Amino acid sequence: MRVFVGFVFTLAWALYLGGALAMELVWRPVHHDLPPAQTGVMCQRMGRRWRWMALGALGLVAVAWWGGRTLGGHGVLAVRGPVPALPPASGWPVIAMVACWVSLAGLVIAMGVLLHPRSHARWPAGAGASAHASARRRRLRAMRVMEVLLRLELVVALSGAALVVLPGGPRVGWAA
Repeated sequence: MRVFVGFVFTLAWALYLGGALAMELVWRPVHHDLPPAQTGVMCQRMGRRWRWMALGALGLVAVAWWGGRTLGGHGVLAVRGPVPALPPASGWPVIAMVACWVSLAGLVIAMGVLLHPRSHARWPAGAGASAHASARRRRLRAMRVMEVLLRLELVVALSGAALVVLPGGPRVGWAA
């Protein structure tokens, strides 16, 4: 059971990190060469799909990590009663990993729920020039903020991956 939990943890983390790297290193350079109308449609579709994949992968990471921490020596859940607290020997790597996970979940939710819809907002057909310019400024501001948050997300994800492979870092499954 511990090997399975470790496999799920690794697979979910690889899915998240691979998706974040693909968005930054593949999609972002390619979208600059596409026509603006096509870029908008592609960004909208990819953002909607990535939001759910990222949240699902982060959810699996959390469940697998918790499962790896609570499995007994025989591969069965060792929890009888309340969920145990993390052992004090876990130290700063575990705290840093949890902080990375919370940051990533917050970034994905902020981008998916707040910024992504704002970057694809349309203005009314009968709106005047000032309303058009104002809507365009809001849209461009949301896109600039999302650019910064996407890069921050990648840095946090890579930091979390580095924490997992550090000697003495948080262990799950077979490495626990």
